[in-house]
Amino acid sequence: MRILFLALLSLLCISCASTKKPAITSVNILDINPRYIETVKFKRITEYLTGKENRGNRVIIRTDKTDRTGYYFVLMLDEKVRDLPAGTYIEGEFYTPKTLDKQAYTFELPSKLPKTKEIFIGLTGQDWTKRSDIPSAWKFTIKNSNGEVLAMEKSYLWSF
Repeated sequence: MRILFLALLSLLCISCASTKKPAITSVNILDINPRYIETVKFKRITEYLTGKENRGNRVIIRTDKTDRTGYYFVLMLDEKVRDLPAGTYIEGEFYTPKTLDKQAYTFELPSKLPKTKEIFIGLTGQDWTKRSDIPSAWKFTIKNSNGEVLAMEKSYLWSF
């Protein structure tokens, strides 16, 4: 009898622990840290040995996948990136010294996501050529695969 009770209790504990979390319907962008980052800051020892980029526990999305040097926005979320719904993407809009017109990009999250709350979004290659330049205004919108807004954050100057 005791064995049957322990087996049922174990089964109950396992089933409760393995219940899937409900899908995220909103997320908060706690902070956005903009900064210029050069290629060498992304290199790790394993890259020197294998020749392949090792992103580790980071989500890094760039406008030019072949060039790592550029201006990055590090989005800090209140949820893990891995918990975002499949097909989530980020719309980034910027006013930069490059042009007077608004620049808009869509950044798709990779299918395999680490357990982090940070997303590095980079304007790289021809989209950001000068180290000394800084964007005058920016806006990020995180949307699910249906286009519903999960989060939105903008700079102070975006309002004007």
